[in-house]
Amino acid sequence: MANLSAQRVRSKSRNAVRRREDQIEQEEVESGELNLIPYLDMVTNLMLFLLFSISAGIIFTQIDTSLPDKAPPQVSTQPTPNQNPDEQPLKLVVSVTRDRMMLWSISGLEGTLSAPKATFPRTGKDGDSCDGNYMCESNFCLNTTQKCAPSPHKELPLPVFDYRGLSNALFEIANRRYAGKQRKADTYQVILMADGAIPYNTVASVMAAMRCKLPDFGKETEGCALPTDDPELKKAKDPISPDKRLYDTTRASYDPKTMALFSDILFSSGFE
Repeated sequence: MANLSAQRVRSKSRNAVRRREDQIEQEEVESGELNLIPYLDMVTNLMLFLLFSISAGIIFTQIDTSLPDKAPPQVSTQPTPNQNPDEQPLKLVVSVTRDRMMLWSISGLEGTLSAPKATFPRTGKDGDSCDGNYMCESNFCLNTTQKCAPSPHKELPLPVFDYRGLSNALFEIANRRYAGKQRKADTYQVILMADGAIPYNTVASVMAAMRCKLPDFGKETEGCALPTDDPELKKAKDPISPDKRLYDTTRASYDPKTMALFSDILFSSGFE
């Protein structure tokens, strides 16, 4: 009788558990919620298994830690004996630091970093000559005296350099090498390397001096024509646009007085 009673109790317990499981499942279906605990258990076990496999691979597997070979030395950009130096890319660089501006070339054809083509110190102090606000550290040029004066707005000093000197130096290079010829499009390229502390206004003034020849002191800026690959202008009879603002480099005879000096400006933060 005791065994029979125990069997009945176990049977009733199993039936109760089964009914409870069916009830829970029915409630999950009706409520739209799933019991994620079994799935989380499976994911946890799987992750532990994967972590163990990876750890074993790290411990017992040899890892290749060989370093890459050193890069080959750069090819020299010096002109070869049988090649015209004027046909070599100049790779001009204008470096702007906090206290000076330098013009040099990676090719060595127009100065080098250690021996620049030209160096331009900071200018624009109070009392220096000016024909525009861009020439003054205070960003304030008195029209009556054409002298830099303290700014009435108490602005921070703006780094100013001899922009006209830079423009004249670039004009000399362009005039000496390309005047009267059909200047190739890739010769207009120049690298602008500015210190991170140089403000945008100063960078913009440097770029203006690089693109076109700045007028003489006190004269108004007239701008210059820029090289273009416009297919319509290439088809036109005249290689220079009617407004004299664009020209076809493959046909126009280069004139540094009215055409761009070095208009293809690349930006660089320095060398590694």
